[in-house]
Amino acid sequence: MKNPWNNMISLLPLQEFMSLTSVQGKLCASTPCFIFYIDSLHAGWTLTKFHPSCHAPRFALS
Repeated sequence: MKNPWNNMISLLPLQEFMSLTSVQGKLCASTPCFIFYIDSLHAGWTLTKFHPSCHAPRFALS
């Protein structure tokens, strides 16, 4: 099943995307939940969770 966030996020400017991920990050009270990974081949941002208690969706921009 495709993630509906992917299409919506791709339309947002990077500043708004950063704000959105900041809000999502506040859902987790302990360690930071997000890592930004820059894929130089596709010039895309992929947001990946690494903390198991975070239930925010994953995002991908390409």
